[in-house]
Amino acid sequence: MSSDTDRGQQVLLSGGTIGFGFGAVVDVVIFHLVFQTHHLFSGFYDPYSYDGLRTNVMFDGLFIAAMLGVMGLGFAFFWRTVNGVDQRFSARYFLGSIIVGMGIFNVLDGIFSHYVLDLHNVVHGTEAWNLPWLVVSVVLLAVGLLVLRSAGGYRATSGQ
Repeated sequence: MSSDTDRGQQVLLSGGTIGFGFGAVVDVVIFHLVFQTHHLFSGFYDPYSYDGLRTNVMFDGLFIAAMLGVMGLGFAFFWRTVNGVDQRFSARYFLGSIIVGMGIFNVLDGIFSHYVLDLHNVVHGTEAWNLPWLVVSVVLLAVGLLVLRSAGGYRATSGQ
C-alpha cells in the first residue's frame, strides 16, 4: 500500500507525464502543422522545398505519435494510482501537474531544440523568437507550480 506522500508524488508524476506529452502535441499541431513557423528538423531539412517539407512533416507526425505514447503512459500511471482508492483527488492538483508537465516540455524544447542541438528555431530563418519562447515556457511552468500550490495537496477538499 502506498503512503500518503507516495500517492501525491504518483499523481504529480502521472499528471506531469500527461502534460509533457500534451505540451508537445499542442506545439506540433499549432506551430508545426497549422502555422508552419517551424518543424522538428527544419534546421536540417529545408522547409521551403517540397521534399524538405514532406520530410519535416513526416518527422513531426512521428514525434506526435511518440508523444501520444508518452501521454498514454501518463494516463495508465494515473489510472493505476487512483483505481480502487477510496478517496477523492484534487482536480486542481492534477491540472496543475499537467500544466507543470507542459511547462517542462516547453522549457526543455526551448533549451535543447533551439539552442543546444539547433534542431530548429521558433520561426524559420531567425533566432529572434527563441528567447521569448523560452520566457513564455518558464511562465507556463510557474503557472503550473502556482496551481499546484493553490491546490493545497493532492486530496480533494470542498470546492475542488
